[in-house]
Amino acid sequence: MISLSEVLPEMIATIVGVALGGMGALYNSRRQVNDVKQKRAKIFLKNLESEIAENMQVVNLALNSYLYTDYGKSFYLGSIAWDTATSSGDLADILGIELADTIENQYRIFFRVRYYVDLMTQLWFAPVEIDGRAEIQEGFKNHIVTNLQQAGEHFSEVQLAIDEAKGAMTLSKPAKRALKSS
Repeated sequence: MISLSEVLPEMIATIVGVALGGMGALYNSRRQVNDVKQKRAKIFLKNLESEIAENMQVVNLALNSYLYTDYGKSFYLGSIAWDTATSSGDLADILGIELADTIENQYRIFFRVRYYVDLMTQLWFAPVEIDGRAEIQEGFKNHIVTNLQQAGEHFSEVQLAIDEAKGAMTLSKPAKRALKSS
């Protein structure tokens, strides 16, 4: 008959082995999730930064047009990178709440501009006999100019936040390597 003292060390070793293996698997899983998040964050930041910069070029050209002509012009602000980044609903988890909010505020301005430009464009094709057409047109123009100026003012804050996030990602890898080697 096998005594408890003979089986006990093997049972303890098995339990400890299973526990350590489980902890290792959890650590590895969490590390993989964090690596995927960091890769997605880099892709999102690159795409969003590029799209925002292109939109700001359009904003600057459009602002001059609206300031120095009676009616301005129709233009388009892109949101493909933003739509892609927000499609899964986890952008704040990937980029962090503050950075996601900062970028969202910039796109909120872009969407307001697009809304008023769309209304202004529709008004251009509407019959000239509409009562108050000039006042409506002036109101749309004022909203467009105000929002274009807000986009320009907010852009430096967005760019700084993106640069800081990219810098933090770049600095985090050497810091991890230094911890592993010590």
